[in-house]
Amino acid sequence: MQLTFEQEATIAYSALSEPGDALAYLIFEQNGPEAIEQFKSGRAKKIWPEQIHQLAPEYAANLPHLFERFALRLPKTHVPGLVERAIRWNARPVFPSELPRLWDQFSDLEVHRPYLIWVAGSVKVFEGDSNAIVGTRNPTLRGINNARKLVRQLGVGVISGGATGIDYAAHRAALDFGLPTAAFMAGGIDRAYPTQNWPLFHEIVRSGGALVSETVPFTAPSRFRFLNRNRLIAASANATFVIEAGYRSGSRNTANHARACGREVYALAGAWSDQASQGCNAMIKEGLAKPWQPGRAPYLEESPTQKRVLDALREGAADFPSIARESGLSIEEVKKELFRLKLDA
Repeated sequence: MQLTFEQEATIAYSALSEPGDALAYLIFEQNGPEAIEQFKSGRAKKIWPEQIHQLAPEYAANLPHLFERFALRLPKTHVPGLVERAIRWNARPVFPSELPRLWDQFSDLEVHRPYLIWVAGSVKVFEGDSNAIVGTRNPTLRGINNARKLVRQLGVGVISGGATGIDYAAHRAALDFGLPTAAFMAGGIDRAYPTQNWPLFHEIVRSGGALVSETVPFTAPSRFRFLNRNRLIAASANATFVIEAGYRSGSRNTANHARACGREVYALAGAWSDQASQGCNAMIKEGLAKPWQPGRAPYLEESPTQKRVLDALREGAADFPSIARESGLSIEEVKKELFRLKLDA
């Protein structure tokens, strides 16, 4: 595939960085793709410290470590090889300009935004509404059934992490009900984890969903990258639902990211004696999550497109064409949102 100089430089810079690294992102934000040339030429040793001391002096102490990491990784970073590896896995790099709606959501991550994402499958899942559904890797049968009920009840795209347990149940339900779904990986797109879920991953891609990673191919799905990956799950969704979780869990980490991004968080309460419910109960008790019960529709914040439809209605638009004209949406989008809002025009 043909890439511009800026795109190749962005891939190279992302390969030197770690997911969610605020210092690296601040440098990229100031210099753009030119940052990679600054580092290669040695000019970064002068430019970057001056910029960071002015912008965010609290990060200045981390600069030596960043320079060391970049120097260790640069000799092994070969962008054409990374792209070729991705293509072998039916994936490609996707840049912010291609998915403005998703990057608008990622903007809530501020300096922890990704530079790009690698996608196997279709990006259409990110063009409409979706919710994150996460939970324990060791669910009860009740938890699996509740995950399916929730997916059917919400009736929109499903975002999760592709793990065993609740993640699997949520993706599986989306596929069964004909809903788009995306699984965010903690490592490179070619290191999809866990390996026992590869049949699920292939089905997600074949169905029009997506397998997604922010790290370059060959990157190992190490433990700290799972925690960093969770911020993308939370930011890309309208709301996050936790279906069974231990007191200390990755699901709680995802919920924290969701709250930090201004998203609603819901959790399924259960008996305190049930270990699978202790994390959910604690989140509800601490005010981190709102309780959700199977069969009851949670109150969700209006999506950006819903807000545009409602604003058009308030301005006096009374039928599909006039709402579309006032809101700037297509007639098909207007019909879809009115159906979700259970309004007629």
